[in-house]
Amino acid sequence: MSAIMNQFNASVFITEQMNRMIINAAQELAQRAVNECANKYDFDATEAINFLGLQNIRVERNRPVVEKKSAKEKVVKAAFPLPFTGACIAGCCSALRQNQGLYTQCTGSLKNAVFCKQCQVNADKNGGVPEYGTIAMRQAVGLYDYVDPKGRKPVFYTKIMKKYKVDEAAVNEEAVKMGINIDAEHFIVPEADKKKGRPSSQKDNTAKEKGAKGRPKKAKKMLQIEGDDDDLFASLVADANATTSSTEEPEKKKRGKSDEEKAAEEAKKAEEKAEKEAKRLTEKAELKAKLATEKAEKESKLLLEKIQRELKKAKEEEEKLARKVALEQAKIDKEAKLAAEKDAKKAVKPAAKPTEPEVNEEPDVVKKIEFEGKKYLKSKKTGIVYDYNEYVKNGEQVVIGKYNDSTNKIDFNKASDEEVEEEYDM
Repeated sequence: MSAIMNQFNASVFITEQMNRMIINAAQELAQRAVNECANKYDFDATEAINFLGLQNIRVERNRPVVEKKSAKEKVVKAAFPLPFTGACIAGCCSALRQNQGLYTQCTGSLKNAVFCKQCQVNADKNGGVPEYGTIAMRQAVGLYDYVDPKGRKPVFYTKIMKKYKVDEAAVNEEAVKMGINIDAEHFIVPEADKKKGRPSSQKDNTAKEKGAKGRPKKAKKMLQIEGDDDDLFASLVADANATTSSTEEPEKKKRGKSDEEKAAEEAKKAEEKAEKEAKRLTEKAELKAKLATEKAEKESKLLLEKIQRELKKAKEEEEKLARKVALEQAKIDKEAKLAAEKDAKKAVKPAAKPTEPEVNEEPDVVKKIEFEGKKYLKSKKTGIVYDYNEYVKNGEQVVIGKYNDSTNKIDFNKASDEEVEEEYDM
């Protein structure tokens, strides 16, 4: 893996700590809400917490939404393909693209939390995994140890450099322009490429000598010497054996490897193929399990949010009902109080009206007084108080009360007060 992935990142550490604090707070809040509901609606809080999975809450990290680039904004593109950096580009599709055999991350916009629209269709056709794999699968192994679901490996970047005729300095300059770092391992030429090339043109000392040009000469006739039959037959057998031994050796060389060696080689190839297939199936199963876990976590989070909304709604309804009951009770109490006051007033008997003073032969001497800014007539003998205006305008002696010498105030007749209150009630 690249050196960038192994560096310490303080922001990641702080983010993890904050996520853990948020998880603990959310878990405590959810459990307290369930306990309160259990106390009110009489059900088992522990069973409800276990059913909702609130005993173990995890944070789902959603990828940030990439803002759509405006039509005027120019998209910076590399002048030639750049290799896999070992890092995941945030906000981009998690699938891999072949990219001339480099197997780099797809830069398409996300349709959901994992893939873009095109890669999602491709993944659905291939059992949930895109044709070339995912960025997580590529990060799990070395830069050139990756094998895609169909058993293909990435090409060495030095081959791409040779194709586009660029050197290490040009690649690093383009990487700085794109804001990425290139691992030095990409610039190492593999041993297999070093050995390739035209073989040396050295003459083979064991090559057959070329024959003379032109028509071959006729073989000379054999002469048989009488009495030498046995020697001639022996020499012919010796020549034949020599020819056979000389031709067998090149044939053996032509045949090459034996059947056992070929079988061992085929068995080794089959074993390597089986290992690759097992590795591919394992990675595919791990990816499916990861996707299923993420889906379950997402559904659990949605369920928790739904429960929280229902609890909030129930609490608001309860508060609304309590306010309504309180208003109705206040109205009833007010009406009861008014009825009680009215009954109490009816129970009190009105004070007897003062009897009209008997007409004496001697006139009643009155004195004009002023009380609380209003004029009255007060009898010097009896202290009865008359309405000043009624007497002056109409000559009527309207008794309104009696003057209290101890308090220096007028005690108005209660009958008049009750009449005023009855008029006000009507």
